[in-house]
Amino acid sequence: VQFRPYRTDDFITRLYYETPRFTVLNQTWVLKARVNDSERNPNLSCKRTLSFQLILKSKVNSALECSFLLLKGPYDDVKIKPVIQHHVFSNDANETDDSVECNKLLAAKNINL
Repeated sequence: VQFRPYRTDDFITRLYYETPRFTVLNQTWVLKARVNDSERNPNLSCKRTLSFQLILKSKVNSALECSFLLLKGPYDDVKIKPVIQHHVFSNDANETDDSVECNKLLAAKNINL
């Protein structure tokens, strides 16, 4: 999955990353990533993190219970500490909670995971 950079339309713009839609388990999904969890000036911080959020774009008839984790891509040398996350997706709860080596990712044009 490849992340692309975007900016919000707010008065003070914030940087975030988003993937194109992808299909897994016969459902359509999107991943979002925010720098320092949308901190006002992440460029002034020496400790940077990315918060990832998994979003279900498909409509589901019943709750979809998922366990998932984020791993590095085959050609990246980024340090990632995988953590298993758990969420029950439904039409009312289609986004996970916000949160899970970041300077290399921020310097890249695209992020491959």
